[in-house]
Amino acid sequence: MQPEKNCIHFGTDGWRAVIAEGFTFDNVKKVAVALATLLTKKSNHAPRIVIGYDTRFHSEAFARTAAQAAAATGCNVTLSKTVVSTPAVSAATVSLGADAGIVISASHNPPHFNGFKIKTHQGASAPEEITREVERLISSGVVPATRAGMITVKDITPLYFDRLKKTVDIPLIKRSRLTVVIDPLYGAALGYINSLLKNGKCKLVNIHDKADPLFGGLHPEPIEENLPELITAVKQNCASAGLATDGDGDRIGVVDDKGRYLSPHRVFPLLLYYLCKYKKMSGKVVQTISLGYVSERIARDFGITFEEVPIGFKYIASRILNEKILIGGEESGGYGYGNFLPERDGVLNSLFLMELLASTGSSLSAMLGEIEKKYGTSAFLRTDFVNPGIEKDDFVALIKKHAPSRIAGLKVKNIKDYDGVEFVLEDDSWLLLRPSGTEPIIRVYCESPDIANTRRIIS
Repeated sequence: MQPEKNCIHFGTDGWRAVIAEGFTFDNVKKVAVALATLLTKKSNHAPRIVIGYDTRFHSEAFARTAAQAAAATGCNVTLSKTVVSTPAVSAATVSLGADAGIVISASHNPPHFNGFKIKTHQGASAPEEITREVERLISSGVVPATRAGMITVKDITPLYFDRLKKTVDIPLIKRSRLTVVIDPLYGAALGYINSLLKNGKCKLVNIHDKADPLFGGLHPEPIEENLPELITAVKQNCASAGLATDGDGDRIGVVDDKGRYLSPHRVFPLLLYYLCKYKKMSGKVVQTISLGYVSERIARDFGITFEEVPIGFKYIASRILNEKILIGGEESGGYGYGNFLPERDGVLNSLFLMELLASTGSSLSAMLGEIEKKYGTSAFLRTDFVNPGIEKDDFVALIKKHAPSRIAGLKVKNIKDYDGVEFVLEDDSWLLLRPSGTEPIIRVYCESPDIANTRRIIS
């Protein structure tokens, strides 16, 4: 029998495709069967899988299909009773002692996409050796086993909330009189913060807080261009902060008390500074190549080890699993902690920022001003354009071949090529060009101390 051609390929974090084109019930079944087969081969017991889903079109039905396929292949499945965030599935996978987790979600992608994420028994995104083997099994036309497992429908949210309550000072936040605007962007994290802070003294203003597979016409990525209503709500309510999460709840977007959107290059240093100065915590700091220079300066000042890794939270997760990590972050607004899970989490980071405000009595703008005075300013921009079809290795080779010695009048002092091509300039400004691992686009990132200079470099 000739092996079928496989159109299912895993990117930086899962397999994603357009609904009813690549993302079909048949293909979801193929991936679930392949994963279940892989787990069955590696286990001496009936493997256990936790499955959750987001608010996208037919996500619940796709999750049910995955559950039925995995059960038909001999796995015992815990299927979420409701919409859940990706971190909630990771937490439940660990708490229930499952062998793997599945999340039906395309994260921050546009509404016409859906996706299939795989989580390890430790709650981390599946490494390449697992996703490559899943792809190989799909290509070989693996036939599901005939023995049947069980499907249990369960509300897994309490397992997630228990873990959050052990990590963040929820009582402190509840005693505060903060006013905070919460924006789940119609996604999977809707209602979480309200439930956790129920009967507290802080005032929560909610927007975009119902499930909508079209995300209200918005792009469910918590970046500045998608958050004008959050910015307006912060100003109208004189709020201490505006906190947004993406479609599956693992990333965060932040608006400060002055109504300014804060890029991840300002949020990550805020979190790191709070952990080091106020909570007196220690451990290694790890961040992706696109997250900038301010956090490195903070780490150096507090005598903390700092490491830069390729883009993709899986690289940070591997460090969390194997080293003493204080915090890890990526440019897309995903931050994780060594004392939580090897997983980024928008709700956890929202709560940490609220804890910061409640415990220090400072404002986000004031603390950011303190950081900038000591460690320098950050002006970051990212732009995307359609990838004409060039492979990543070819792209890197082409850019390096035509690498300039100066950009916008600044001397190039270093070139990094382990994930795209990054030009580091003489004043620590940098420009990164990189094909996306999840979408058919090429991303261009740039950071400098001044927004006018950033625009000049990126152009």
